[in-house]
Amino acid sequence: MKCMKKRLFQLAIVLVAAAAFMPFHLTNDYLRSSDFDTVTIKQNDSVWSLAARYTTNEKRAAELRQAIIEVNGLAPDGSGLRLGQQLQVPVLGRSESPQVAEK
Repeated sequence: MKCMKKRLFQLAIVLVAAAAFMPFHLTNDYLRSSDFDTVTIKQNDSVWSLAARYTTNEKRAAELRQAIIEVNGLAPDGSGLRLGQQLQVPVLGRSESPQVAEK
């Protein structure tokens, strides 16, 4: 009985640890995308303006902004973009969500 309790306790610890290290944005489809566009940063570009090029849906734009930041290892607020810098922008398939692409 003690051995079973110990095993259950160990399993619980493993599950909690795994949950802590799993991506917490599992509902963000952009973070699960395997398709990317490469965008070169131009004058006055921001992560928000890039996201707005790909979707007109405000909620989707916020998700895409977060995905651009994470995929490219940017500062949490998306700042620090440089002219000429190339970023990977995750894109969704047509069946998942309509998008407006303006490269």
